[in-house]
Amino acid sequence: MAGVSGFGSTFSFDSGASANIISISMDGAKLTAIDTTTIAERHRTFTAGVIDSGTITVEANYDTGGGQSKAWEQISSTAVATAPVAKAFSITAAGGYTISGNGIVTDFSTKIGIDSVLTVSFTVKVTGALTISDTA
Repeated sequence: MAGVSGFGSTFSFDSGASANIISISMDGAKLTAIDTTTIAERHRTFTAGVIDSGTITVEANYDTGGGQSKAWEQISSTAVATAPVAKAFSITAAGGYTISGNGIVTDFSTKIGIDSVLTVSFTVKVTGALTISDTA
């Protein structure tokens, strides 16, 4: 079975596509399992609780060209706003695999080092349900 290359994958937040992406990671959705076991039962029983749709972390090389600095400013200002609001996002991988939903930027950081490219990193907390599709 062949794998899917990450080459050409994109991340967009609030209708603005981010360029120079190094990595995109998602910690995955988690379902709370609520223990319903009684004293009369030999085996534990559970019922489904609420779903936490997870967080997404994006790392990219900072670029001042092509409007990218404006996109980074928009993302960073969302993280430090007095009243941050959820914005639409989408991740599109090669082959048509897409994850989309709404999220709040909870973290924005910059890394600068000797003999290295300036990088930015931000975390988006997903709020609500995810939409996952594969058009391949």
